[in-house]
Amino acid sequence: MRDLLLVAAIGVLVLSAPRVQAAASGLMPQPASPAIAGQGRLQYEGAFDVRWKGDRGPVLDAAVARFARDMRTLSGIDRWPDTGIPLAIDCCAPGMSTAALHAQDEGYTLTVAAGGIDVRARSELGVLRALATLRQMLQGHDGGWSLPAATIRDRPRFPWRGVMVDTARHFMTLETLKRQIDAMEQVKLNVLHLHLSDNEGFRVESLAFPKLTAGEHGQYYTQAQVRELVAYAAERGVRVVPEFDVPGHAGAIVRAYPQYGSADTPASRFGAVLDPSNPDTYAFLETLFGEMAALFPDPYFHAGGDEVGGEDWASNPRIQAYMAAHGLEDKEALQGHFMTRVHGIVDGLGKAMIGWEEIVHGDIPRSTYIQAWTSSNFVHTATQAGHPVVVSAGYYLDYLEPAEVYYLRDPTDAAAAGIEPAIHAKVKAIDRPALSAVFPESQVIQPGLALSDAQKALVRGAEAPLWSELVTDELLDSRLWPRLAALAERFWSPESVRDVDDMNRRLVLLDGQLDRLGLQARGNRRRMAERLAPGDAEVVAALADITAPVRNFAHMHSMHAYIRKQPIPVQQFTAPADIATPSNPVALAFNLEAARFAAGERGLGATLAARMQGWKANDARYRVVAAGRPALEAALPASAATARLADIGLAAIAHLGADTRPDAAWLADARAHIAELHAQAQASSSLFASIVSPQQPPADLIIAVVTGVERLLDAAEGQ
Repeated sequence: MRDLLLVAAIGVLVLSAPRVQAAASGLMPQPASPAIAGQGRLQYEGAFDVRWKGDRGPVLDAAVARFARDMRTLSGIDRWPDTGIPLAIDCCAPGMSTAALHAQDEGYTLTVAAGGIDVRARSELGVLRALATLRQMLQGHDGGWSLPAATIRDRPRFPWRGVMVDTARHFMTLETLKRQIDAMEQVKLNVLHLHLSDNEGFRVESLAFPKLTAGEHGQYYTQAQVRELVAYAAERGVRVVPEFDVPGHAGAIVRAYPQYGSADTPASRFGAVLDPSNPDTYAFLETLFGEMAALFPDPYFHAGGDEVGGEDWASNPRIQAYMAAHGLEDKEALQGHFMTRVHGIVDGLGKAMIGWEEIVHGDIPRSTYIQAWTSSNFVHTATQAGHPVVVSAGYYLDYLEPAEVYYLRDPTDAAAAGIEPAIHAKVKAIDRPALSAVFPESQVIQPGLALSDAQKALVRGAEAPLWSELVTDELLDSRLWPRLAALAERFWSPESVRDVDDMNRRLVLLDGQLDRLGLQARGNRRRMAERLAPGDAEVVAALADITAPVRNFAHMHSMHAYIRKQPIPVQQFTAPADIATPSNPVALAFNLEAARFAAGERGLGATLAARMQGWKANDARYRVVAAGRPALEAALPASAATARLADIGLAAIAHLGADTRPDAAWLADARAHIAELHAQAQASSSLFASIVSPQQPPADLIIAVVTGVERLLDAAEGQ
């Protein structure tokens, strides 16, 4: 078993065959240094002959077994040849512990050559990252599979590259979280931050305080399940950082143990707040955090600290007296006092505390990690104060922006995310208190603001949060992926890697690979479509493939109802806008092919025409299937818009083929239709737009293939 029985297949370097694609052209994330391409490719026929050097433990044995299984899954090869590709792995470091994942060197050198494959790394994590690269290098050609000859020297730009999953508002099962960890391994993400408590629920079993999960209907993780998840993640080079949010967002805690709350009926829209004047509150947290910290061996413990409503503190005489006695002048000072006490608790448990940006108030040590979330301004402020920072500002996946929007924001760019000055000027002109609260002056982007080299050194990395107000267990895969892969590249690769079209091209390829390796984004979307149209799910899915949900919380009807002081509607989670995804590979592929065709690759014409004929045929079927089904009927205008786009695109291709220019009247009509669809997209192009726009597009759907058709139209008009 020393070599895991991986002894079959043939490793042959084909020197005379033409290259199928450049060695690293399909990799995501792109390596730190350009790959050095060799000659030919190494044939893969089913397995490897693993040869170990240096130290290794059970983690690497399991990793190589996973790698071999995944390669067989990706290739579909089910035979066992007599010999295997020589795979030499030289790992210099001893076996890794779960707690020490954060300190390991993730760099590696990978060589594919005539004699086989060579992996060298200073740690087991480096080997895991090299194997992730090898998976992506597998290429199909001429009915076979191969790895291009190359040498890759790689290491991450940032040590903290994560995703935050909110399990409090909607519970995510253990199986669902494991799928995300599997996908994280493929793209070299290394931190899974779990938001485990909020107003809606407390999601980890507590033996000390069993009431915390008594009303959760089984929707929480037992302590045994937590240990299982942490171990599962560690085997894949992923750390699990727990978050238990205090003092705000404490509704679940206060419902179970009201004696620790600040008010009988919380007044803040952010939910219940713990009582900082009650010494029993700190005793409670010391016991609770001690129990939770023992379950999560990572050295970092997230204590929340965000969005503390001050109404309950202001109306509580006991708390006001406490503030006066301790010289605390306002809510921020009281919160800083509270979080300083919490820091002492966390530090006493041997953990380093991390919290949202609001925790900087008070006497928090400079070594405390700050998670900047409201704007890049705070990245500047926190690093200027000497704090290490994890950047989440600009990376909120629940904004439902396409991958390219997040991709172009760099963690060290102090003007990357925030409120545009022009938008803030519009907010001030409207003069509505609810709007001003959403668009505060502190978050306005400051042109010219930049981090010094010392400040950049304090940016430890970045993390993409996905809050789950509108994300169920069934939706998690498609709301994270494939966009999260683009952010994995932003957090790993050099800042100079910024070609959006190339990123989208690789995103299409990677999405298919992740699906073959077990993600359920496509499968769950199909099941959702089946519920809307039993027996005709493919019609709903086909529309979803070329549309996207509205962005910037426009689909969160409860949020807009709050700002507009309207009754909060019940939100559904199986509607066309839920099935649609912000960066669907089908739409991305069409737009990329259309751009290439417009640039002169006329051989793509038949493929593009077939795609657009499919939109027209689907619209005809959709009209029949939608009849009598309100959720589908709401999307009829979106389906009709795609059929109209198909007519425009097909006509443009015909004009290009005949070398004729479109009629002026027809062209004006086509331009008007495209302009209308662009206007629909603009209605949720920013948080401000999504709030003030009089209406969003029908069924909350944006047509995602407009840019591709517009490229075709531009080419036809310009010839």
